[in-house]
Amino acid sequence: MQVNCIYILTLQKINQLFEKGTNQYTNEFLEESATSIRSWLSGILSDTSFSFLLPVLEIGFWLLILVAFDFVLQKISGFILRMLLKNSKLKWTRMFYKHKVFRALVHFFTISLLISVNPHVFQKYAGIDKISDKLIGLLIIILFIMFIFRLIDAIIAVNDDDEEKTYSKIGFRTFAQLTKVFVVFFGVLAFVATLIDVELSKIFTVLGALTAVVLLIFRDSILGFISGVQISSSKTIKIDDWISVSKYNLEGIVKEINLTVTKIEKFDKTISTIPTYDLVSSEVINHSWMSETNTRRIKRAIVFNVNSFKFCDHEMLRKFEKIDLISDYIRQKEDEIKTINQNVQNPELIINGRQLTNMGTFRIYAQKYLESRDDISKNDTLVVRQLQQTSIGMPLEIYCFANDSKFAVFERIQSDVFDHLITASKEFGLEVSQPFVINQNND
Repeated sequence: MQVNCIYILTLQKINQLFEKGTNQYTNEFLEESATSIRSWLSGILSDTSFSFLLPVLEIGFWLLILVAFDFVLQKISGFILRMLLKNSKLKWTRMFYKHKVFRALVHFFTISLLISVNPHVFQKYAGIDKISDKLIGLLIIILFIMFIFRLIDAIIAVNDDDEEKTYSKIGFRTFAQLTKVFVVFFGVLAFVATLIDVELSKIFTVLGALTAVVLLIFRDSILGFISGVQISSSKTIKIDDWISVSKYNLEGIVKEINLTVTKIEKFDKTISTIPTYDLVSSEVINHSWMSETNTRRIKRAIVFNVNSFKFCDHEMLRKFEKIDLISDYIRQKEDEIKTINQNVQNPELIINGRQLTNMGTFRIYAQKYLESRDDISKNDTLVVRQLQQTSIGMPLEIYCFANDSKFAVFERIQSDVFDHLITASKEFGLEVSQPFVINQNND
């Protein structure tokens, strides 16, 4: 029974302590500390003519204590977090530590101590008491903006650290950067409202009349945000895509899509920036689809001199019949032409009836040659065709797809094809055209 009474009395005492509140004990401790420091500084300055410096020294002393407290708290928390996250496999914790999100939170402990010290130190002096609350409020706004910025940067880094390139990253990045813009906008408004002691609602009332000006200032940001959302939803462009922007005659790899600008690394390793909304408002060619299919188009023409075109005589046909790729074609066409030309009245004239030409035969040879190559796609369009005749000759265009989209491999395949075809054309009696070079020297 006696034990129960002691237990009940103890609980009552604890309840009384909580009813009194820990804040009261904290305030009493801070009041006693402030009084002791003030008395100590007054004693130092009592015998001198510098007693008017007491407020400056006391405030400076407390500020020094707060800075030292914040520094020590940062070091201790940094050491603890570093030990805790050393072997952490959570990506977000590592990024939060890297971007100092936790350090920004630690500053708020110092601010809370500053708020507790304020009534016992800064409010004791006339003049200073009027601006101390205002300065603390401004400092809280700055720290809050800094914390939000670091938090957003860390979240963006977590999103970008994913090796998989997705279209949602673009929408997330633009949304995050637009959030930064709004945080700064409202932060500046709160800063001004606190600085001039005006209610935030009144500032919004003034801004309502300046809506057109605000829209003009944030025009690029708004357009960039809308463009980012459109790109993300339509899945047209993502990071590391190879694109061409015809408006700027620009071609390269997309490295970053921000709220207002897009960074493109050109093939000469220089960086170009364009407004993000141009990715939606102008023509953009995305070449990266061919990387996904691992095919790349070859579209190039060989221009032949039309004076080298001729009908194939018996000797030429016998020569072409020995070419493996077209031997079956030559025999088939000879039988076909012989049947058709049976009713020709003047067969001694080669123009009468149907005949093979060296140009037409070479076109079939080029077609067969491309079909025989393993590095040319069999599942995509393969055409060898004549284009409109020009002043320098008749273009024969090769239109096909290489089986490898890598730049170096593709160029090798394309070069091998045209090296062979240009050289092989001589066997068909064809002459490749070359533009005339006019000598402009006045010697």
